[in-house]
Order: sequence, then C-alpha cells, then structure tokens
Amino acid sequence: MSQKVVPMIHVPDVRATVDWYASIGFRAVATYGNERDGLSFAIVAFGDTQVMFNQGGETSEKRRREVDLYVYTDKVDDLYEQLQDRVDVVEKPHNTFYGMREVIIRDLNRFWITFAQESVFGLLMDGISEGKPEPVRQAIDSGQLKLETLNVALAVALEKKNDEIVELLKNAGATPPPEIALETLQSYAGNYRCAHGPEVEIIVEEGKLFARPGNQELVTLWPLDQTRFKPAAFDGAMVVFHITGLTFVQDGHETNFEKL
Repeated sequence: MSQKVVPMIHVPDVRATVDWYASIGFRAVATYGNERDGLSFAIVAFGDTQVMFNQGGETSEKRRREVDLYVYTDKVDDLYEQLQDRVDVVEKPHNTFYGMREVIIRDLNRFWITFAQESVFGLLMDGISEGKPEPVRQAIDSGQLKLETLNVALAVALEKKNDEIVELLKNAGATPPPEIALETLQSYAGNYRCAHGPEVEIIVEEGKLFARPGNQELVTLWPLDQTRFKPAAFDGAMVVFHITGLTFVQDGHETNFEKL
C-alpha cells in the first residue's frame, strides 16, 4: 500500500455529510452502516484524494472548526459560479500573496473548504523559476498582470539569464527596475517593528535590498521607484519606506513598521 495521509473528521450525521459532499462534486467511495437507519463511517473522494467521516462529532457555531480542507482543483471561478447560491461562502474567488487563487466555503458542519488553483502570478513566477517560457506566455496572455509585476518579473528573468522569457516580458511592455543609489538602499537597512509585535529586518547585499520577516528566509525587494519596493515572491504586495519607518501594503491593507 502506498504511503499517504487521509484526514478523518467526526461529524454529527455521516449520511447527511456524504450527501452534501456529493452535491458539490465529491464521490462516495465506501459507506458503513450502524444499527439505526444511518451511516457510522464513510469515505469520499475528490480526484485522487480522500476524506473519511466518522460518527460522534458535535455541532458548532464557532467561526472556525478544528480542521479545514484545502482542495487543489482547476477553474475555481467556474466552481464558485456553480456553488455560490447553495453554499455558505466565506471568501469569494481571490488571489493570495503566495501565488494561489482560492474560494472558501463552509460545509454543513461549519468546516471550511478552500478550493484552490495556481494564480496567474504563480504561473508567471514558476515559469521564470523553472525556465519554462510557455507558462510565462500563458500568464502574460491572461491580461491580468499589472505592469509593475511584469517589471519585477523581468528583473528576475534577467538574473536567470533566460533570453526567451526576457524577450516575452519585454514584448509585453516590461522594463527593468530603476537603479537606486547604494547610499539610498543603505539608509533603509535596519530593524523595524510593527505595533502588533512582528519585526522585519531590511538588509543590503551586493547592491540589492532584502527583507527578512521574523526568522524567515530573505525576500528580494525590487525597486519601483526611490521609496517603493515590490517583494518578488508576493503578489499584490509593496514595501514603502518613509521618514519614520516603512509601510507594508498587501491588497490595499496597510501595516506600519517603526524603525528601531
């Protein structure tokens, strides 16, 4: 038997749970009855993965339950159109900073289910990282990428020295990020703290700016102009330096950090 992990979720009504999951595209693989007119245990599948449901769970009105399901799929937006009128939607289709497009719903037992696929940004950056022009072309042809994203993608592609990808991005209108004086970059170096506690370290190495959030790995910050920098690994994000510190902007939400 191949090695794998299959979550088991305890629910108040196994049969009702199986029927609900079947209604959104899961299929029942196995069911086991109990002494009453119901089910004590069931296995449902989505693609090549499975979830087990066992009796004995309790109802809850908490916003979050003890476990979520994260489901990799295709055509998240089409799935949302099919389900939106008959399920409890937590979050409509949206792109995440980590390169996924997701929609989040609740099942009948109030557990969260996230359906996710790679976002256009993820497709773009993975194509550049792996040196594959076709995903980059698909991302560009989608028309969903902002010019500043293409500019940063070009900077990364130039470092990777993939001429075909560089040409694709230039043809899409991308230009290399502006040159920033080393003295300006060094003025941004240091430690910054948010009012809520998180810290970030800004570092200058080999003429480039990097951020280290907490104890995480370094993130390259590519310049958009003299004060605005875009993290190459995160979509919809920007770091803006100012006199007292920096502001991290993510999908319109701002978090201020004071320089220590």
